[in-house]
Amino acid sequence: MKPMQKRNALWLGALGGACLLALACGSGDAATPTPALSVALLTSSGSATPRAVKTPVPSPTPSATPLQVCAPNSDPAPVNVLQVQQPLAGQQVTIPVFVRGWGSTIGLADKGVVLSIVDQKQSVVQTINLPPQPRDYRVPPQGLDITDNTRPFAADIVIADVTEPTPYCLWVYLNTDDTGHARQVVQVPVVIVPRS
Repeated sequence: MKPMQKRNALWLGALGGACLLALACGSGDAATPTPALSVALLTSSGSATPRAVKTPVPSPTPSATPLQVCAPNSDPAPVNVLQVQQPLAGQQVTIPVFVRGWGSTIGLADKGVVLSIVDQKQSVVQTINLPPQPRDYRVPPQGLDITDNTRPFAADIVIADVTEPTPYCLWVYLNTDDTGHARQVVQVPVVIVPRS
């Protein structure tokens, strides 16, 4: 190998090493400035001309904002008592909205659960009593207390006058107190879109 070729190979090796070092060190957060990388360019005569190259700083990825339509839950239902499996919190669903879940004691006297659909102003748009369904050949979710009265519930819900994607809070609960406030509530924020 000629001396000129050897020197160029050494420069290219050093340049490649500097580039790898810059890539390995450039993974800090957006608040930490990234140092500039100095790159040497070889001319035809074999002399090096250094040039500063700024390493780009990645922009932070925005985090998903949770759907804020449900008011604070004053009496949440324990997971071992009541679970809503569908829809999932934050999910976009079309009309009719399929709601399903399980209750550990909702089969007692066929009491079932109550479903209320609440809008962004915390006004109840619709309330439906959902009876328990047969348990045969169905597997209850993990964490639920299994009793002789453990049953699933399910329903397709239709909401009138939804013409665009609209956030709602689904309240599934077991009963109400003497003042009419829901007790043992599972809240599920969703965006309901009309069927196209």
